[in-house]
Amino acid sequence: MNGLHDFVDELAREIGIDREEVEARKAFLELGEPDVAALRDVHELLECHRDAFSDRFYAHLMSFPGLRDMLGTGAEARLRHLQARYFSSLTAGEYGEDYMRERLRVGATHQRIGLDPKWYIGAYRKYLSELVGMLERRLQGQPERFHAAVDAVLKIVCFDMGLALDTYFHASQRSSLQNQNYLEQVIDGMPAGLVVVDAELRVSSMNRMMADLLGVPDGLLQESRLQLEELIPSPELVNRAAEALASGAPHDNVLVTLDGGADGVRYVDFNIRRTRKDGSHILLLIGQDITFRRKARLRLQESEEFFRLTFNQAAVGIVLLGADGRVLRTNSKMSQILGYSEIELLQRFFQQLTCEEDLPEELALNARLKTGEISDYQREKRLIRRDGAQVWVSVNVSSMRDANGNHRFICVIKDIQRQKKAEEALLRMANHDALTGLPNRILMQDRLGQAIMHAHRAGRQVALMFIDLDRFKHVNDSLGHDAGDALIVEIARRLSSSLRESDTVARQGGDEFVVVLPDLAGEEDAAKVARKLLDNLFQPMLLCGQEVFPSGSIGIAMYPRDGEDSATLLKCADSAMYGSKGRGGNHYSFYTAEMGEQAELHLRMEGALQRALQREEFLLYYQPVVDIGSGLVTGVEALLRWQPLGRPMVSPADFIPLAEETGLIVPIGDWVLATAMRQQVAWRGAGLSPLRISVNLSARQFLGQDVAQRVAALLQETGCDPGSLTLEITESVLMENPMAATETMGRLAAMGVQLAIDDFGTGYSSLASLKRFPIHSLKIDRSFVMDLTQDADDAAIVNAVIALAHSMKLNVIAEGVETSEQLAFLQQHGCDQMQGYCFSRPVAPESIEAMLRMGVR
Repeated sequence: MNGLHDFVDELAREIGIDREEVEARKAFLELGEPDVAALRDVHELLECHRDAFSDRFYAHLMSFPGLRDMLGTGAEARLRHLQARYFSSLTAGEYGEDYMRERLRVGATHQRIGLDPKWYIGAYRKYLSELVGMLERRLQGQPERFHAAVDAVLKIVCFDMGLALDTYFHASQRSSLQNQNYLEQVIDGMPAGLVVVDAELRVSSMNRMMADLLGVPDGLLQESRLQLEELIPSPELVNRAAEALASGAPHDNVLVTLDGGADGVRYVDFNIRRTRKDGSHILLLIGQDITFRRKARLRLQESEEFFRLTFNQAAVGIVLLGADGRVLRTNSKMSQILGYSEIELLQRFFQQLTCEEDLPEELALNARLKTGEISDYQREKRLIRRDGAQVWVSVNVSSMRDANGNHRFICVIKDIQRQKKAEEALLRMANHDALTGLPNRILMQDRLGQAIMHAHRAGRQVALMFIDLDRFKHVNDSLGHDAGDALIVEIARRLSSSLRESDTVARQGGDEFVVVLPDLAGEEDAAKVARKLLDNLFQPMLLCGQEVFPSGSIGIAMYPRDGEDSATLLKCADSAMYGSKGRGGNHYSFYTAEMGEQAELHLRMEGALQRALQREEFLLYYQPVVDIGSGLVTGVEALLRWQPLGRPMVSPADFIPLAEETGLIVPIGDWVLATAMRQQVAWRGAGLSPLRISVNLSARQFLGQDVAQRVAALLQETGCDPGSLTLEITESVLMENPMAATETMGRLAAMGVQLAIDDFGTGYSSLASLKRFPIHSLKIDRSFVMDLTQDADDAAIVNAVIALAHSMKLNVIAEGVETSEQLAFLQQHGCDQMQGYCFSRPVAPESIEAMLRMGVR
């Protein structure tokens, strides 16, 4: 309601109906106070007829179909009330600002609902007729009063009608202007350009879009009316415009090319329509800038051509499938992968081309694509070639819908046959031993795990065998690594041929093998297999022209007795194998709890050795080396001892092999070497006569590090005289890598350090083979010295070694001399030096010092 009041006030201001204007209108109608008084005089006379008048007035309005349709149904009560209220206000005598505002509101309302002025005139005529008739009946015999009332009614009705009609017309004009402005804004803001051309093909106007499209500056058309061909230089457009103007027929899709300057060529599509204005024909030229659309279409054509070429020349197979799996489109690469022609592929379904084993998963994935659960998937599968062969492919499948909403599947297919073969080869390399082709540790553990699970379900047993070849290192050392590899390959063949298909033989590494025997009833089954393996191994074979008899040591662990997992069974079988080794090899042993205790003891001792280094629990004893001819002590051999804190001394036989095995011998040996050098310096500082000190080098020390560099550093650090230092090396160490040994020993000899071969006679070397090394002494192993007075062979060997060593100008030292008879034999046959219990056990440094000071013989 407030909105309508504001609208009425705005209309009043625009029309100029203010108090002054109202008074001027009343004055022109001669509507004065006498008239107001006359109207008030008859007001009460007419009030009693108000309802009856409203009924008659409403019935009169509703008798006209046009008004009835305009006013609508259901408006009877409202209209009767409005008519009654107006009838009453007409003679009420109150014609101020509110009365005037009500008249203006009525005019504005009627304009909004479309009530034509003719209905105003008819309605006010009805008011006058009814009022005059009622006044005439009520004022009979009062002519003056009657004429005054009628004159006043006539004036007020004309006043009302003037206000209502003025408002109506102004509101109508205002609405027309608004509609025109709205239309102009719509035209100016429409996304298409518009040019209006008159009957002479001159441009009358254009909207903003067309001005921008043509680059026309503001005000150009106000300055001069251009011909259409001047504005748009297109003969085709001008000809079509002339035809449309003459015939009235529309012309569509008239393509015009414009110069877009820096933007290049622009394309405008015109539709031409003829219409009339002010009695003459005009043309409406509606232009749509289709530059982007046209260029997009050209790009689309290029893209389609590019797609066609790419589709056919792609390095991967591309297939379009229907929802039922029918091949709808395919490229040449797909034909190449499968060996079918394109026509043949178009006659098939993908189900026919997929390997039967892969089909269920493929169908399940396609079903998920159809339901929208997934939009694409990627997998590897096998397709069937035309020749029936299977080919591995990688497939990427995406779902789409065509223009009709039908499901389609786009498949991009890559041939991965070579990749699969390479993967299989890599997998085999990862799971098999390169030399023998046997399963390696990884695959063996997998199969052992499967065997354990099966045995658990079936209530059966599994045997795990750990096999280590006996004396394999001697083959490598004497015949070379190629011969060693040939032996390993033959052993692998013999083991494999001795087992069931369900059994597994694997190479653990080096000369170690593992056998898994699943589904056994008990220990006796494993024992039978072990005996068979040992028999088959111990068969002669030729290596480098020499006949060898391989043998092995087998340790056996049983599931579930010895362990319920792979790691435990392997550990137990390994412990059992060492038990077979201890029996001299070529045996099999089942794991026992005692073996586990021994392994645990082994582990504890390893930890104790680590701590011994940190706690400085090691010490050196020295055994004198005596000149047999003079009986004088000429040197000592440093011997390692281990004295744990608060515990008895540990025998070297118990911890030296463990130190060698674990590698702890390297830091321990380094400590021995440094300590012996310092002791030699200390004795020399104490004023004792020069004394040669001998130190044993372990295999790991000699082969695993730059021992020459370390000796040089210790000589400089301790101040030891290199001429008083002898390093002892076993002959087996020298023969393991003769070239490297020669180079290292040469560097040591160049420093002045003497070199001795320890335990000579226990290896595979000969005196002739030792000629290449810069050695000074040979030490005859105690095993030959022990029985030389009872065993003629040992005596002959010792005699020959002494003679040959002297011929090579080498010093000879006999170890383990315990009796005077042994000493007499050695002295008789020219042995240079000796050491052993016959003279002295290994003793502490201070005992050596006392011995030297006393000049002991």
